[in-house]
Amino acid sequence: MNGTALRFGVLGPVELRFHDRSLALPSVKQQALLGAGLLNANMVVSAGRLVDAIWGEQPPASAAGLVQTYVSGLRRLMSSLTAAGPSPILTRAPGYVVRVPDGDLDLHAFEQLSASGEQAAANGDHRRAAALFREALGHWRGPAFDGLGTPLFRAAAARLDEARLAVLERRIDADAQVGPTGGLVAELTELVAAHPLREGLRALLMRSLYQLGRQGEALQVFQDGYLVLSEELGVEPGPQLQELHRKILHADPLLMAAEPAVTVSPAPAGEPPRQLPPPPLLFAGRAAETSRLQAALRAAYDNDRPAVVVVSGPAGIGKSALALTAAGSVQHHFPDGQLFIAVRASGPGPRTPVADALAMLLRSLGAATRLPRDVDELAAMLRTTLAGRRVLIVLDDVGGAAEVRPFLCAQPGTAVLVTSRPRLPSLDATATAHLGPLAAAAALHLLTGTIGAARTAAEPVAAGAILHACEGLPLAVRAAGARLAGRPHWRLADLADRLRDDRRRLDELTTGDLDVRARIHGSYRRLTDAEAQLFRRLSRLGTPELSVPTVTRLLSASPPAAPQPSLAERLTERLVDVQLLEQLDAGPDGQRYRMTGLTALFGREVTESSR
Repeated sequence: MNGTALRFGVLGPVELRFHDRSLALPSVKQQALLGAGLLNANMVVSAGRLVDAIWGEQPPASAAGLVQTYVSGLRRLMSSLTAAGPSPILTRAPGYVVRVPDGDLDLHAFEQLSASGEQAAANGDHRRAAALFREALGHWRGPAFDGLGTPLFRAAAARLDEARLAVLERRIDADAQVGPTGGLVAELTELVAAHPLREGLRALLMRSLYQLGRQGEALQVFQDGYLVLSEELGVEPGPQLQELHRKILHADPLLMAAEPAVTVSPAPAGEPPRQLPPPPLLFAGRAAETSRLQAALRAAYDNDRPAVVVVSGPAGIGKSALALTAAGSVQHHFPDGQLFIAVRASGPGPRTPVADALAMLLRSLGAATRLPRDVDELAAMLRTTLAGRRVLIVLDDVGGAAEVRPFLCAQPGTAVLVTSRPRLPSLDATATAHLGPLAAAAALHLLTGTIGAARTAAEPVAAGAILHACEGLPLAVRAAGARLAGRPHWRLADLADRLRDDRRRLDELTTGDLDVRARIHGSYRRLTDAEAQLFRRLSRLGTPELSVPTVTRLLSASPPAAPQPSLAERLTERLVDVQLLEQLDAGPDGQRYRMTGLTALFGREVTESSR
């Protein structure tokens, strides 16, 4: 809980509350400034991004000074409430940070409750899932960022509204699993009328009507959807809706079956878990790596032996995209389940402890709901549960080999696919793929897939300049593409010019959750003070390549001081481990290293903020 009793809201108009009292913000501009800070709570939001949030694409010449004025006004308002406590708004180059303790922002509460609801649903506890989803939705007071109309807030509001509708569908699905009612049908009828193109809602309405003995009405709902989709989009209903229609036509008795409220049997029951997120629609390059991963995973099935596959590389290089693409293509080789855990060792969001991850997998596989808390006991139970099954486990964004070992077993036909920034050489993996930058052709394909071939063909030089600034980093290319897609009136040269400015390049490569700066920060926050200090010094060298002697000189207190080669090597290798440095072939003066331009820009930013 926040000791100052301040609470924040963005799921509706931007709101600042003190205890139970809503405080009026002096102006829409200050609402926009606070909203942009809350959208990226506890992270640096640059002054340039705040200007975009407040004024959009036509800021006044005095925008930078006005931002400072609005920040000062918000600080005064909050200081009048928090007495001697620290201000929630901190100055951190190249902008500001809005500090929000856990649980004090409605968006965070919505996301956490939704995740808990998903876990309850995966465990078969549909009553609890429905209650958690309902509590999550209760944090909404209206459209997100209501009253703020700049492109940044329109994009964020659209994304959050989609998340709200998805959770609403999950809540209704959970209620339907407990048992359909007339009230549920009435709610679904209203929602389908408001969102006629959402096939998930239509399917829920059809099934609920059928289970209440209203077969004809269920079939009419399908016909109405068929007409809407064909008239507005020129397409037919998707395969899942068509399959449900077929089952209702033939009065499939399985449609009337109710699922158990809680799964407590250790034996497999019903459909095996299918938890893999969908692979990205746009996936470029990586043909050799994809083939290698597919072959290693298939070998677990073909040769009846376990497999451990590791995908490593720096932030934003596309590790998860590759892993999900490879895993999705061979999932039929693992008929007893495909399980997914987001560990988040380096990425945004709360980190998943090993014990919690093991418990999630065990419950997904049908284990009892009462589980031990000891990691060793849980790991032993997982090995027992996997006996006789062919299961694929994907662990996304682990921090080290120790986080992976509890999930390994000798069960034939079982595979563990890991993504990690460090390489994890101690795991003795059956296959590895360490990712580097995309080739130029693949990066262009990724950009073209986002903004269309016509725009890249019309400005090939500008497209090349954008890709050069992105340095082959898929996340950066996707962020640049998303920025252009959201601004169809921009020329590619407009973005290319912005990316040439080192002071704003990381701002321009931030669109929604596509945030290069935040991903690099995930590696930086894992450094010790000594490692972080060295990283900041290296980022200011102005040269992409360096050697151990260079590092040794940087670590010396003064020119006459004794060199520290062993310390230099140890600290430099640690920066390699977290992928803030890339190791190159050795040169005449020993081992050489490279820091990418985007990483160096981040290093210079944190250097300024630490002064």
